[in-house]
Order: sequence, then C-alpha cells, then structure tokens
Amino acid sequence: MLCYNVRAMVTKRQLGIVAIALGLLAVLGTVAVDFVGAGKWGGFGPLQRIGIGFGIAASIVGFILVRLGDRPA
Repeated sequence: MLCYNVRAMVTKRQLGIVAIALGLLAVLGTVAVDFVGAGKWGGFGPLQRIGIGFGIAASIVGFILVRLGDRPA
C-alpha cells in the first residue's frame, strides 16, 4: 500500500483572495441590510459602521496578501 504525504499548501495570494471576498461580502451585506430595511430606524447605525470598517480592513489586508505572491502562508 502506497502512502503519499501530500499537504495542501495555502499561499498568501489564495488567503488574500479569500480575505478580499469576505471583506466585500461583509460590506455589501451591511449596506444591503439598510436597503432592505431590517430594523425600525433608517440610516447607518454604529454597528453598521463597525461592520463596514471591518469589511474594508479585511479587504485591505487581502490586497496586501495578494501582492506578496505565491509564498506559503
């Protein structure tokens, strides 16, 4: 029986793409909640601002990771 020690390597570029996707999803989801009107009040509340801030921060980190290339994460 042959056993291969194959390790799936995640690169910084792949991790960056995932971070960008999750960050954009967080920003779009936060904005979409306001358009749908899920809540009594209109406008952006403090939690929505925090969500958008974290989404933008995750996207920025993702762009930095993408630029670092195909080195292992």
